[in-house]
Amino acid sequence: MRLKPRQVEAFRGVMMTGGITAAAEAMNVTQPAVSRLIRDLEEILQLTLFQRQGTRLVPTAEATQLYREVERLYLGLDQIAQAADDIRLHKNTVLRIGSVTSLVRPYLHQAIIETIGDRLDIPLVIEVENSRHIWDMVEQNHYDLGLVYGSPLMGDKDATLLHSSNAVAAMAADHRLAKRTIITPQDLINERVLIPGRNSPLRLALDRAFSSEDHQPISTMESSMLNCCHFAAAGMGVGIVDWTSLRSAETSAVAIPFEPRIEVSYFAIRPTGARRISILDQVVGRVQALMRKENSVIRP
Repeated sequence: MRLKPRQVEAFRGVMMTGGITAAAEAMNVTQPAVSRLIRDLEEILQLTLFQRQGTRLVPTAEATQLYREVERLYLGLDQIAQAADDIRLHKNTVLRIGSVTSLVRPYLHQAIIETIGDRLDIPLVIEVENSRHIWDMVEQNHYDLGLVYGSPLMGDKDATLLHSSNAVAAMAADHRLAKRTIITPQDLINERVLIPGRNSPLRLALDRAFSSEDHQPISTMESSMLNCCHFAAAGMGVGIVDWTSLRSAETSAVAIPFEPRIEVSYFAIRPTGARRISILDQVVGRVQALMRKENSVIRP
């Protein structure tokens, strides 16, 4: 039994329109052509599909049952076509974004509102993680986009530079060092220094900066970049952070340039070889623009 798509199309056309003439018009063929397709289909299936009552064609019980199966087939084809449209337009595809905390507010938050807004056809998953975890998830294609911080020399793995800034010393406004124009490791010997975790590129640079001193700080506290900002504002010590994290923390801490200069860069990363998703390009562009605009207004 070898069916031809045109025969099935003719059968479906007659079932939907109720007659040979209307089906022929819908298929843009002649009436005899449709009649021949129906006869061939009946011969192949060894079923009587229609009975003529006067000028009307009346489907048999077998035709009605067959039509259900045909409609199921066409529904599947329609779903495939719709899926292709969704893939082409990036609609109804869950987009997964991983971001470090420092970039969530206000940058990613505002970028999502401006680029996606009330579009209900773009499901989103946004997870806040550390940079190392985000790198791993992107490399394994579990995230479509990652927002991380890293070395300013990093330029591979489909990384787009968002913004770079220098490390600052964050402290309460009434701290004894708050009037300084710069802060060096030597200034912090008798202070509790609030430092980011060991996986942070900033931490690696800080370790090198302090290792060149004869004496290490009397006390240290290791935590996330944002926690360092909050503890510093509360007077718990001096946090060595970057300006972007301090801005995100929205604290009352003052920021003083730290020397030796340590550059901290933020990147948008994608899975290697992944297809470009236009809406994510827009999100990255807005995050980039927001960061550069704000940091051009106030930067240590």
